[in-house]
Amino acid sequence: MKILRFIGMAVIAVIMSVNFVACSDDDEDIDTAQLEGTWGLTNDEGYEVYEGEKESWNDQYDPANPISDCEKVIISKIADNTYSVTYYDYYNNQWHQNDIEKFTLDGNNLIPVDGGGTEFTSVKLLVVNSSQLVVEQKETDEDGDFYRKMTYKRM
Repeated sequence: MKILRFIGMAVIAVIMSVNFVACSDDDEDIDTAQLEGTWGLTNDEGYEVYEGEKESWNDQYDPANPISDCEKVIISKIADNTYSVTYYDYYNNQWHQNDIEKFTLDGNNLIPVDGGGTEFTSVKLLVVNSSQLVVEQKETDEDGDFYRKMTYKRM
């Protein structure tokens, strides 16, 4: 009986160690040390479903040669794990500040500070490295679904 219990425990130990080894790091493309800086929007894709109708978009931009609707953000670290994002839109041949938000990081999730955002919204960092920033936004509520993936390059 003791031998069967020992063999059973050994099998469980092997299964547990295989499970831990098989798990990968979901945040391997996230280098938060690279998050600060000025980022220009290069691709904005997504969709919105409202009252049963789906509207999709996939727009490309060149922040070095901006046109109307182009966007840039400046991300600054203001405290441990707390960042400020200043948004700029391009129109009338110049950049105009649009908004400022603060957020903290929980893994790769962006959590608004001071009540920004809604309980239905999820914002995640998909990629952060020395040259690229990719942010995903999802929202589902009683009015419909919204999905947006924004790709930025360092300016």
